[in-house]
Amino acid sequence: MPKSLRWAMVLWPGLFFAWEAGNLRALLICLGFVFALQAAWIGTFIWPGLLTGWESRLLWWSLAASVAGSVLYQIYCAAWTTKAGSSLCSDKVLQEAQSEYLRGNYFEAEELLTVYVSQGEWDVEAAMWLASIYRRTGRLEAASVVLQTIESLERGSLWSAEIAQEYRKIKDAKRNKRTESL
Repeated sequence: MPKSLRWAMVLWPGLFFAWEAGNLRALLICLGFVFALQAAWIGTFIWPGLLTGWESRLLWWSLAASVAGSVLYQIYCAAWTTKAGSSLCSDKVLQEAQSEYLRGNYFEAEELLTVYVSQGEWDVEAAMWLASIYRRTGRLEAASVVLQTIESLERGSLWSAEIAQEYRKIKDAKRNKRTESL
């Protein structure tokens, strides 16, 4: 993305999160800013009689305050992301863990992923891989605990189908263990 466009996204309230994350709330903020900007522009330059002097000033100052608030909020989010970014599993680590998992090197994959699920901020995708590794290595209770923790997270609801599928696989593995012991 060009640097000039990134600056425009920082100065336009809601645009960055609407564009990057597809956030509906940010889109509504962005659209509200557009309508307010159009009203200020039209009321000041095109049809000056539409707004009184204090209404026009209030609208422009509100727009300036919202731009300043947007910049401050994005600085805060960038600082928070930088601080919390160390606890989120990178794509490179996930790909490396996936390749180890597919080779059958469960211990190596587990070593790569455990760091990202043992901290306070859980990476859900890394935790799902870890639950699968626990299931594959016969540690069914540990897999269930990881899945229960994922379910309790706010982001866990997005993974409900995968969690249910993993629970079914754990249930099948338990059933197979019982029939093997007979």
